Amino acid sequence: MLTPIDIHNKEFKRSFRGYNEDEIDEFLDQVVNDYETLFRENDRLKEELSRLQKHADSYQEREKSINDTLILAQKTAQELTDNARQAAADMKENAAKECENMRQEAAMETQKQIDDAAVKVRSIVAEYDRLVREKNQFLRKVKVTMESELAVLNQTLMELPNPEAEEENGNAVTVEKVEVTEQERESLGQSVDQDEAEPAWQGA
Repeated sequence: MLTPIDIHNKEFKRSFRGYNEDEIDEFLDQVVNDYETLFRENDRLKEELSRLQKHADSYQEREKSINDTLILAQKTAQELTDNARQAAADMKENAAKECENMRQEAAMETQKQIDDAAVKVRSIVAEYDRLVREKNQFLRKVKVTMESELAVLNQTLMELPNPEAEEENGNAVTVEKVEVTEQERESLGQSVDQDEAEPAWQGA
C-alpha cells in the first residue's frame, strides 16, 4: 500500500509535449494531502476497531462468565431443590415409620396391660372361689356340729323324767338332784370347745 511519502517522492519522466509539471505537482500535493488524511483516518479506524475488538472480546468473556455463573446458579438451585425434596421425603418417611413404631408399641403396651389385668382378675376370681368354698365348708361343718349337739340335747331331754306326766298319772315320783362333779364339767367343756374349734381348723 502506498504511503503519502511514496506519492510525494514519485517522479515522472519528461517527454515532449508532456503535461504541465506545475499542475501535476499541485495535483499530486493535493492527492498527498487527501491520501495522508485518509491514511491517518484509516490508522485511527484500525486502532478504534482494535479497541472495539478488545472491548468486544472483554464483553464476550464477561458474557461467557455471566452465562457460566447463571448455569452454575441454575444447577446449584436445582440441586438445592432436589436435596430439599429428598430431605422432605426422607423426613416424611421417617415420621411415618416413627408413628407406626409408636402405634405398635402402644398396642403392645395396651395388650400387655390387658393381659396383666386378665391375670389379676383370674387370680381374684380364683381367690374368691376359694374363700366361698372354705366358707361353705365351714358352715356345713358348723351345721353338722350344731345338728349333732341338738340331737344330743333332744336325746337327753327324752331320757330325762317328766314329773308333770307322772303327777297326772297319780304316781308320786321323787326327783333326786344330780350333782355334776368338777371333773365332769371340765370334760364336758373340752368336748364343746373341740367341737367349736374343729371347723376353723379344718377350714385352715
